[in-house]
Amino acid sequence: MTMLRTAMRRRLVGVLALLALVIGLLLSVMNSKGISSTDPPAPPPPPCEKRFEEDTIIALTILIVIVVLGMYVLMKVVGESLERSKNPIAKSIAVNTTDRSTPLASRRLSLEELLGLEIDSLSHRLELSSSKSFETKLPHPPPGFEGVWICTKIGCGGWGCSYRCVQGERIVVFKVPRGFECVIEECEVPSVSEDLLIKVVERAGVAMKLRHPHILKILGYSTKIPLLIYEYADYGSMEWQLAKGWKPSLRDVVLIGIQLADALRYIHSRGLIHGDIKPGNVFFVNRVAKLGDLSSLVKLLTETSSRIYSIFTPGWRAPEQVYSDLRKKAIEYGLENRVDVYQLGNLILYLLTKQSIDGEDIFRSGYVQQALDRVGNDELRKLLSEMLRPHPEERPSMDEVLRKLLDIYHRV
Repeated sequence: MTMLRTAMRRRLVGVLALLALVIGLLLSVMNSKGISSTDPPAPPPPPCEKRFEEDTIIALTILIVIVVLGMYVLMKVVGESLERSKNPIAKSIAVNTTDRSTPLASRRLSLEELLGLEIDSLSHRLELSSSKSFETKLPHPPPGFEGVWICTKIGCGGWGCSYRCVQGERIVVFKVPRGFECVIEECEVPSVSEDLLIKVVERAGVAMKLRHPHILKILGYSTKIPLLIYEYADYGSMEWQLAKGWKPSLRDVVLIGIQLADALRYIHSRGLIHGDIKPGNVFFVNRVAKLGDLSSLVKLLTETSSRIYSIFTPGWRAPEQVYSDLRKKAIEYGLENRVDVYQLGNLILYLLTKQSIDGEDIFRSGYVQQALDRVGNDELRKLLSEMLRPHPEERPSMDEVLRKLLDIYHRV
């Protein structure tokens, strides 16, 4: 599209140059009096004829200016039209978004309006007992995180442990790999390979630069110890909410799917892959769903620990995370990011049916179809069947998934 616009600008410059040349020739011809070196000078034209020539020049100049402006406006409109036709997502969402006075529920919302929209059905805010709080000072704090913090342990997941830490009005989450709790709890900190720590810092720096309303923000990281600092998810994880009895509606599920799909589309545009989408890695900040814990960063952090942990969670793995031939094919076709398409489909299926399909079970006869039959919405069932295909090259791209989810959302 940039090349197209550049070409159009070049054509416009050419047109302007040609028109300037024509104007110059007109002025030259009309100002010449037909004088030669052998002929005697012609008598001066009558005043009325001279006035007529001047009016003609002015009229032609005005006409040329109008033509040039008209061509410019036309080329601009054509360029914008071509850009929309090249971007199906923008084309599909640029509908009925001008009338902001219409209630949200009665008009088609744009993607921009859906991003950041709260999940109102969430009712349980994360609560921690203050009696278990303790004061701590980080041994090697990132800039801006020095001083005393009052921390409470949230808990430990598969690879790491999280602490809610408060300093004045600031509330953040300190996260360390299992075995490194002493970083927060002020005891002897295990040593870490310098080469490995360099890789962790490099990957954390990349993740910290990600800016999307549905990606959990990394606020800082230590260059001396394996420590990440995240924004605080005051409504906990999706896994925690489900354990508390949260039952999302179909519309909530599709909305979350749209928000996470756009976050994944953004991640893919940066050449990254999430690779571990599951309820434990989806968090709610002010009731807004956000993805956390990119697998590439988690993998490096787990290597700093002496504990064995697989970054691919059983029950949530894509087929190519289990079968090497499918993984080789995905790499060969340059479709490694289709693992996220499968896992997002798996997450949506789980929210609707309480059943997920691990990649290892994908070839079990009738297993996938049996789970899909429990999805009540026909359009969504069809989309999930495409997202959960065994072969990465047969799945839709994240752009296609997002466009179809947008259409489904406005019909449920």
